[in-house]
Amino acid sequence: MIDLSDWLWPGAGLGLATELQQLWWVFSLSLWLVAAAFSLTFMAKAAHQGRYWLFFALSFAGNMLLIAALDAISFYIGFSIMSLSAYGLVVHSGDKTARRAGRLYLQLAIIGELLLFAALILRASAAGGQYDWLSWQQVPLDHLTILLTIAGLGLKAGFWPLHIWLPQAHPAAPAPASAVLSGAMIKAGVLGLVVFLPAGDPLLQQWVPYMVSLGFFSAGFGVLASLLHRQPKVILAYSSVSQVGYVIVLVALAWTSSSAAVLPLLMAYAAHHAIAKGALFLYAGLNAKQRLPALWQILFWLPALALMALPLTGGAAIKTGMKSLVGTMPMPGWLNAGLMAMLLSAGAFLTALLFLHLAAAIRRQQRHLSDDSGGGEAALGLYWQGACLMLLALILILLPWLWHPLQQLSLQTLTLPKIWAVSWPVLLALLVTGIVRWRRWRLPEPCYDRSSAVLLWSMWLQRLYQPRRQWQAPRVTLNWRDAERALNRLASADMVRASALLVVVLLIAASVFW
Repeated sequence: MIDLSDWLWPGAGLGLATELQQLWWVFSLSLWLVAAAFSLTFMAKAAHQGRYWLFFALSFAGNMLLIAALDAISFYIGFSIMSLSAYGLVVHSGDKTARRAGRLYLQLAIIGELLLFAALILRASAAGGQYDWLSWQQVPLDHLTILLTIAGLGLKAGFWPLHIWLPQAHPAAPAPASAVLSGAMIKAGVLGLVVFLPAGDPLLQQWVPYMVSLGFFSAGFGVLASLLHRQPKVILAYSSVSQVGYVIVLVALAWTSSSAAVLPLLMAYAAHHAIAKGALFLYAGLNAKQRLPALWQILFWLPALALMALPLTGGAAIKTGMKSLVGTMPMPGWLNAGLMAMLLSAGAFLTALLFLHLAAAIRRQQRHLSDDSGGGEAALGLYWQGACLMLLALILILLPWLWHPLQQLSLQTLTLPKIWAVSWPVLLALLVTGIVRWRRWRLPEPCYDRSSAVLLWSMWLQRLYQPRRQWQAPRVTLNWRDAERALNRLASADMVRASALLVVVLLIAASVFW
């Protein structure tokens, strides 16, 4: 721990003081490093590489700073650096789609910064000018601070209805940037909700049922919206909206008095989703760029099946743990264990539908690519990128068996009822998908791949702060010769002669003394 109170502001410090910070640091750092290694060859022939690496490094630095922050100001500085620097990753390609997505991203990022800053000021004022997390835990919350914090951090976390930048930014950004955006950066908003809003606050308890309902709605909305799109990275973006919904459910449950039981599960879900979604975005980038050997599909199915909660995966352990958790802990408000278990089962079915739809979109994209391999150098780069993907897949495989929070979810003692409980949603999704394709059921074509109406709002907002007809100061051009003649006409003859005599005297004096 590094104490910076004497140098900066009260409570300033950096360090990985809690298990929550340590885990967040490990999985975020792992994903950033793999994405950077992947970028070495994936972005080797891209334009503006220096700009890409500059914004990549700034976003990475901001992400690591906010995780290690022991006070709110350090968190806010890291959060701002990460959020604003990611704009350079979104608009990297420079085309119209990227600029439009970048404008929307930047607008919402700045709004989120302002909302979070307002919440920070209110919280620090209530804490008597202290900014460290320990001091904040002793001070009760108010509704305005809770609302500002959820809105400010939710714009980065990306749950419904604050998700609107995700489906625009991910298709525009390069694949490694999308991997860290979805895997690491949106988790910063989740981490902020945990550390900014202390568990057990009586007023915060009133928000738990609403946040749980919002989380489940986001989980369902993300899947249904993804089924209306056919571009893999857009489908993955809506998948993030869906998966973050479950994380928000766990965050809300962590605000209750049972936070000690919820936090390990929350950390497991965040780490598992970050690695799996990072791997899927990297694979989607490769899939859109060149034809891949059939064997490479295993690099897609390993993270996809983990998120579908297939038995013996980390996703199965997490879903089993969530059902066990809601069955044992008291539910606040109108929530009950039976309703939440039913929603989790329905969510597992919808998640399986999403990834089966994504698999079809990836196969369709591959069929439209040529067989040109690009030579030996391209093949070497492809194998390097495959090695990066294999590393993430290996982490996913080992995570539930080596990391103790997932070991505690009884993954290694699965019984037949537990296996059936996590398997039937996947089997039902396979059946439904097979029937739909056999019957060739489709919605009308205009229903697919529609542009978000939020882009119109973004353009309207742009016109407010950057009108096309801006006031400009009148340009004044002065012709010194014309001005001299005008003055001569206004001056009398005696003044002109006197001025000429004075100039002659000054010239003579200057030549003498020089």
